Amino acid sequence: MQDDRRWAHSGRRLVFWYDPEGEFQEEVGSLDLGGTEILPLGGAPFALKRRLVLEEPQTPFVLYAPTHEPPHAENWLLDLQCAGVLFSADRAALVFADLGFRQRALEAVVRRHARFFASKKRVSDLMALGLSPDVDERGLLAGLLAVAVGEKVAEGALIVRRVLSGGLDEADNATYAELVKLGLETPFWELAAQVTLFRSEAPTLRRLFMALLVNHLSHHLGGAAPTHLTPQLLLNATPAYALIAAWQRDARDTDRLTVLTGEVEADLGIEAWAQTLDPETYSQVDTFPILERVALRALVRSLTSPTANLETALQVARTRQALHHAGRYQAEYQAVIAAASLFAQRREHSGTFPADAGALLEQYAARLHSFDRLYRQYITALDRAPGDLLSDLTQAVEHTYIHWFLEGLGAAWTDGLETDLLSDLSLRHHQWRFFANHVQPLLNRGERDRVVVIVSDALRYEVATELRERVTTELRGEPALDYMVSTLPSQTRWGMAALLPGQTLTWDAGAGRVLRDGAPTTRSEDRAAHLERTGYPSAVVHLDQLLAMNVEEGRALLEGKRLVYVYHNAIDALGDDSPSERDVFKGCQNALEELSRGIKRLVNSLNTSAVIVTADHGFLYQRQPIRDADKLAPPPRGAQDTLERRSLIGPNLSAAEGTLRVQLDAYQRMQEPLSALFPRGTLRYRVAGGGAQYVHGGASLQEMVVPVMTYRHKRAAAGQPQASRKVRLEAVSPSRRVTNTLFTVRLVQAEAVADRLRPRTVSVQLVDEAGRLVTDQRRLTFESTSPHPSQREQIARLSVTLTNPDAHATYFLTVTDVDDNVELIREAWTISIAFQDDFGDF
Repeated sequence: MQDDRRWAHSGRRLVFWYDPEGEFQEEVGSLDLGGTEILPLGGAPFALKRRLVLEEPQTPFVLYAPTHEPPHAENWLLDLQCAGVLFSADRAALVFADLGFRQRALEAVVRRHARFFASKKRVSDLMALGLSPDVDERGLLAGLLAVAVGEKVAEGALIVRRVLSGGLDEADNATYAELVKLGLETPFWELAAQVTLFRSEAPTLRRLFMALLVNHLSHHLGGAAPTHLTPQLLLNATPAYALIAAWQRDARDTDRLTVLTGEVEADLGIEAWAQTLDPETYSQVDTFPILERVALRALVRSLTSPTANLETALQVARTRQALHHAGRYQAEYQAVIAAASLFAQRREHSGTFPADAGALLEQYAARLHSFDRLYRQYITALDRAPGDLLSDLTQAVEHTYIHWFLEGLGAAWTDGLETDLLSDLSLRHHQWRFFANHVQPLLNRGERDRVVVIVSDALRYEVATELRERVTTELRGEPALDYMVSTLPSQTRWGMAALLPGQTLTWDAGAGRVLRDGAPTTRSEDRAAHLERTGYPSAVVHLDQLLAMNVEEGRALLEGKRLVYVYHNAIDALGDDSPSERDVFKGCQNALEELSRGIKRLVNSLNTSAVIVTADHGFLYQRQPIRDADKLAPPPRGAQDTLERRSLIGPNLSAAEGTLRVQLDAYQRMQEPLSALFPRGTLRYRVAGGGAQYVHGGASLQEMVVPVMTYRHKRAAAGQPQASRKVRLEAVSPSRRVTNTLFTVRLVQAEAVADRLRPRTVSVQLVDEAGRLVTDQRRLTFESTSPHPSQREQIARLSVTLTNPDAHATYFLTVTDVDDNVELIREAWTISIAFQDDFGDF
């Protein structure tokens, strides 16, 4: 750049740099020119000229002005400028060169979007995207848009999602405002049209979003759509469906999608449209949150109808339970499933209950207890479901459970007891023989084996069936579930005494306590004394104390002990307290968790081979308030008589209307005669105080049938399989070729769920050779206990989300366990759909 003919000073150089747009104003101060100083032009030209000519004639300078070059007549340094060098810099050209793109035409794109490239950070972020050197104009614009909206990849669908996530009103959408500020508004709408096929003369974010939802819905319905929404259908719904489906799967902003969808679903008339349809029609549609409420209302109406198709209702509820927007309604769907199952069992149980105590006892232990379990599951789900969606269903459940099951079964059982009290109840089932029948045989097996008895207050038989299922799946041993018939009254003080070793029971009316072989049984020290009298090294502890101990403390406590009683109180602690009786089913859930943990601690860490779980009594509970008609006036009583809600005991009570009279010393071994009156069925005595919905002490099956679960631990040997495993699955679809954007995959549960075969939840999808999704995903749960394979088959409806599937490529059906993330099935499939599109690669 040096020209000595124009400058007398050898080696001296002056460079004049005019920057009309001020593009480099921020960078000038940070330039390092290796000894050449940068001076600003303007202000005092004569002082500057004096410095350049007289003071520093040998120093090279760059003279910078963020303005246009002034006219010659106004340029006081024109002589020096003519003797020096005039320099100009084109940011677009420099940026283009730095980006390393090969297509020279992209320099024009850089010029058009000078404001974008004025920021070093944006340029840096653009380079971080890793765009190909051969990128075309559309690809570069996608990169600019990605940087502007804060995405890390230049993927069109993600860019559209990010803009829509900012809000559907352009005036309040900061992301969209940034695009407008950077002059990228038009490129965005062009990109949106390429990605989604949405085009409009006056596009808005709201119109775009609504079109995406309508076409997602249409794709689910096989191309159909509500009549009033057909004007919003695009040439092909697949790109829109793919965008929304991917958005639903993205944990980053799926909640935002739900909020935005809720803003427009009313304007689209989705609720009114869905209300005219059977929920089976849209059972797999997960576009709009409102569909969950509409479907649940329809399911409630269906289930409360005498002609309800219970199997269909169950299928719809289970299908919708796995869909995108159902997360907020899991409790409602669980309640619907429990109610439908309860009603289905009601239909299977035709006729009345036999007034035969022995037959009813066996039927209750075998299957009738499931009514109590399903009612508990319904109420547990109901308590987690806000709002009143289930109010009508709750009335129907209460009517079936209380008036048909509890009252009908209770009346039949009371009648049977009155007739066959002694003849039909064998000694094997009497609670007062618990130690002799269940504990002593285990102690007799060897001289070293420890037997631990866990007594869980009010552990109802139906709750123990669920505990057995848990233990079966979590541990290696074989839990065997039997039952006993409780003492009468079915109260804690009686049941706890009956579970201790001994022969007789005595009622101490003055102290309100029950003695075992004449000795007290109320306190832990009393019970420990009874165990010591057996001659076995023994201990008494509470389960919460045992669980709080570390392994060393637990082993020290049980060291050398052969007989241990562990007491637990999670259910009765809530139910027996009036303010908390409403939470008694939460207590049941807590009991399941704590008992499961306790058994695992005992067998896995504390060297225990045999554990028995039992209870002192069961209970009756109904959520529906007790009517005055369900309360019985107590008969006249003497000073030695003791009245409770479900019993009246005394030395010589006479029969009274509405009650069952039992001579207790004939029913169970006692030292002294004692009689009792029990309200028939589920009636309660009218006594002062609250807490009438949870009761025990009476003579109903729910109160009297108590569990005895005996678990014998099996230690794992090398090479042995796990304690349990999940059921196997097989794909049975007749074709491995997709010919329509909507298609089905048939899967069969190869074996029924049983003691050591657990349910399995899987996701079903098609992927390409690189593992990328080419369809949406469906979640299915296989939990059938049916022996018939045809009843264990399920269908996954999938939708192709790939815009242009390659008919010659190989895709793969994959079935993956959701919990373990293990791929269970991988099959080669092809996709050959009649249409082909030119939507681009965004």
